This record gives sequence, C-alpha cells and structure tokens, in this order.
Amino acid sequence: MYANTIVLALLAATGTLAAPHSRRSYDNTVTVILCDGGETGAQVSGLSSTERAMGTPATSGPFTTIEISLGADVANKDLRCQALDNYGNAIVGVRGANVDTTFSDADKGAWTFRQAAYVSEVVCDPTFVKIDPNSDELSLRVILQSLSTDTGSQTVLPAGSSATSTPAGSFGPYETVELSVGSLVEKQDYRCKILDMAGAPLIVLRGENRDITFSDADKGAWTLETPSEVHSIVCDPSFVAQKL
Repeated sequence: MYANTIVLALLAATGTLAAPHSRRSYDNTVTVILCDGGETGAQVSGLSSTERAMGTPATSGPFTTIEISLGADVANKDLRCQALDNYGNAIVGVRGANVDTTFSDADKGAWTFRQAAYVSEVVCDPTFVKIDPNSDELSLRVILQSLSTDTGSQTVLPAGSSATSTPAGSFGPYETVELSVGSLVEKQDYRCKILDMAGAPLIVLRGENRDITFSDADKGAWTLETPSEVHSIVCDPSFVAQKL
C-alpha cells in the first residue's frame, strides 16, 4: 500500500496523471440567423467560409433582421453573406449608417431589413464586398443636356436629406433634365428641382406632366419649358409633384 502511494505521487509529479487536456473543436463555418423580432426565426448553419456557399432556411419568414456569426476559426473576418427573396433578388439591410445587400459580422450584431421580407436562400461568398457609401446605387444623379449646343452636365447628390449643388462643369444653358435614383435609395420616388440664375424654379415637362419638381420613375428626361441656364440643383425627400 505504501509503495502504491509512492508510485502515484511520482506519476502525479511527472504529469502523467494530469487532468485530460480540453480541446476546443475547430470551427471555420458560418451561421446565418434570421429573426422576425418575435418568436419566429431560422438558422442556416455550417456554411463554408472559404468558398461560395448557399443554404435554405427551414422557414421562409417573413423576417426583419439578419445576423452573421463567424466560427472562431474563420480566417476571413470580413466575410459577407446575403439573403435572397422569393424572386432571387438580394434584400437590402441597414446597420447604423450602413446600407447594403451583403452583410458582415464585425461583432456589431444584426442588420435590419428595410422591409420585412421572405427569405428563400442565403448566400455567403468570399468575393462579396461592401458597397461604397458614395456609390451610384446610394446616390442621386441629375443629368442636364442641351442637344443644340452639345452641352452636358452630370451632378451626383446624396440621398436621405435635402441636398443642393451647382451643376458640375457648366451652368448651361440646358434643354432637358433627367434624374437617376440609385437602386438602393429607399425613397424611389425622390424628386428634385432646378433653379435659374435668379434662384427661381424652372418649369419642366414630361408627357402630360408640367411641374417644378421632377422624378425618375424610369421614364427618361424632362424638357425645360424654356431652355435656360441652371444655377442650382435641389433634391429633397419632402418634395412632391406640383402638377402645374
């Protein structure tokens, strides 16, 4: 008995009887978490972090948030994923000042969908990158032209609040004006107006519409009722059609 005690003491001293080493399981996968703000949610787990990976949630929603959770061993901490609606279109999400169609983890929590959406599939891809905040997709572009003098100007303004700018390059005179609203601008019926050199709004025409504000609506350019120099461009989310 005494000998056994000595042997055990020696084994303990040499570490032979040390506690089993705890090994953490290796995890380089991605989990996408979808929630509706209530009791409904879905997780798509085990997605590859090194190549394009797709998965279908067990329930399609509708969901209001999406969160990306990277495994502890994912090397690419900037990996991004997206959620597709029932038509295969990427859903727009917002987190803080960021607006995007691909979403990162960055330890900053969930992204909120602009509108509750059904999700048919989630996609994670190492080639996805964040959208440049100055991208045309998030901006307004006002295009002024005069075919008779071969004069043109394109001016980019930020969306989201009232913005004013002089035309890029030249005051004109111009004959037409066109507004291009970025595909990710939330208010797709955004309107702008142009002011002459005295600060008065110029009347523009498109089809049967006669107005001092103009929209995109995928209907092309408006014609200035009277060709004119343009001193300022003003875009404002509060503008509405005047229908003169």
